[in-house]
Amino acid sequence: MVKASSADATDSKLVERIRAGDEVAFELLFRSYYPRLCRFTLRLIRDCSDAEQLAQDVFLNVWEMGESWSPRGTVRSYLYRAAKNQVLNYLKHRRVVGRVEELEGQHAEIARASLQEDYERKELTVAVQQAIELLPPRCKLVFALHRQEGLTYSEIADVLEISVKTVETQIGRALSVLRKVLRPYLAVVMTLMRSLQS
Repeated sequence: MVKASSADATDSKLVERIRAGDEVAFELLFRSYYPRLCRFTLRLIRDCSDAEQLAQDVFLNVWEMGESWSPRGTVRSYLYRAAKNQVLNYLKHRRVVGRVEELEGQHAEIARASLQEDYERKELTVAVQQAIELLPPRCKLVFALHRQEGLTYSEIADVLEISVKTVETQIGRALSVLRKVLRPYLAVVMTLMRSLQS
C-alpha cells in the first residue's frame, strides 16, 4: 500500500508538470506506463503493431489536452481506462476474424513438439489461454486487469466504471470457469512441478 501511495503521489506531481507543458515529465510518464498499456491493449486485440499505436494514442491525447488534462482517480486507472476506450473505438472499425483458426494453428504446432515436457508445458499454456478465451468479454477483461496487470479491485472498478462488488463477482466467475476447464490438466501440472523440483 505504501508503494502504491508513493507512486500515486509521484504521478500527481507529473500531472501538474505535464499540464504546465513540461516535456520531461511527459516522457517520464510515458516511459513508466507505455509498456504496460501496450501489454494491456495487446491482450485485447492480438495485434502488436495496432496495440502499440493505441497505447501511443493515449499519451498523444494526454499531451494534446495540455492544461485541461485533469484525470479522475489515480493516473494509472485513468490511463488504463483511456486505453480501454481506445480499444473499443478500434474494435468498432475493425472486425476481429480468424481467432479460432489461429488457436487451431497453435494446437498443430504444439502437436509437432518433439520433447514431451515441452509439449505438456505448451499444451497447458494453450489450455489456460483457451480457458480465458471462453470467458465472457467483461469477465475476461476484469481477469486480465487483476491477474495480469496487477490492478486492484477498486482500480478495475474505476477503469471499467463498475462497482467493486461486480469486480469481485467477475473474478470469482473467471476462477470457477478456469478450474473446470483446467481440471483435466491437473496431471500435467503435477508432472511439471515434479520436474522443476528435481
